[in-house]
Amino acid sequence: MIAPNVLALNTRLAQNEIILIDGATGTELERLGAEMIEGAWCGAGTLSNPVELQAVHESHIHAGAQVITANTYASSRHILQQTGFGEDDFVTANRRAIEIALAAREASGKHDVVIAGSLSTTEQGGTPPAPDVEAQNYRDQAKLLADVGAELIMVEMMRDVARTLLCTDAALTAGLPVWVGLSCVLDESGTPVMCVSGEPLVDAVVALADRPIDVLSIMHTEVADIDACLDVVDEHWEGPVGVYAQTGVWEPPNWRYIDVISPDEYASACEGWVGRGVQVIGGCCGIGPEHIAHLQSSLG
Repeated sequence: MIAPNVLALNTRLAQNEIILIDGATGTELERLGAEMIEGAWCGAGTLSNPVELQAVHESHIHAGAQVITANTYASSRHILQQTGFGEDDFVTANRRAIEIALAAREASGKHDVVIAGSLSTTEQGGTPPAPDVEAQNYRDQAKLLADVGAELIMVEMMRDVARTLLCTDAALTAGLPVWVGLSCVLDESGTPVMCVSGEPLVDAVVALADRPIDVLSIMHTEVADIDACLDVVDEHWEGPVGVYAQTGVWEPPNWRYIDVISPDEYASACEGWVGRGVQVIGGCCGIGPEHIAHLQSSLG
């Protein structure tokens, strides 16, 4: 059953309103002192730094975010397994991530905020399992997130077509609304491509067009590349569109705050994307609560 606050969110999307989502969870957790783990990045941060994690969520809510994303991006079974965590850790990390997000919402008093769980095909330097095993891992994770109280599933940082569809289809089995985020770069000719496989972005957008997903986003993509990606999305996607860009440099397993875009500059870029029809706006790695607060003020 779809939660009332998600139904209200969907109504706002249908009325072409702007939805402000949070900024980064993992990099903010790191900035507050959580140790990032080689092979699992922030995936175990829920277990090691629950207080800091709740503080990240509360900061984003107070900044104006209407959707916050639980720290489950790097908490799939196979990602945790490759760094020595067991099945109990997989269940606990995902369960606690949702519980902490729910506690942050309760503490903020803003009960209309939507709690999203995150699924990703991130590899974190490892090798993904066989497709049937990988798909089952995502189905199990999506069900776990839904059972604990997630109200929305964000399929994030999709970087090749086949595994985008595999993860999306798994997410859809949980019975929650699903948003999909594609991560892209521009090739030598300036054509947007998936950031790992190099497949044209258009192939992923077209492949997703017949899936019952609610929002298609360009995320974890450089600010300068977003408009070219939106050109592709606008041509081949009819539903609501989102953007949450990144800023900084990835040096596994840490995020480096190098040449980070200022809140004012990011708000200016977001205003441009909203002006061309983007409805869901927020930030990914390197984009923090200060960016979201400035964006909330800028968008009114």
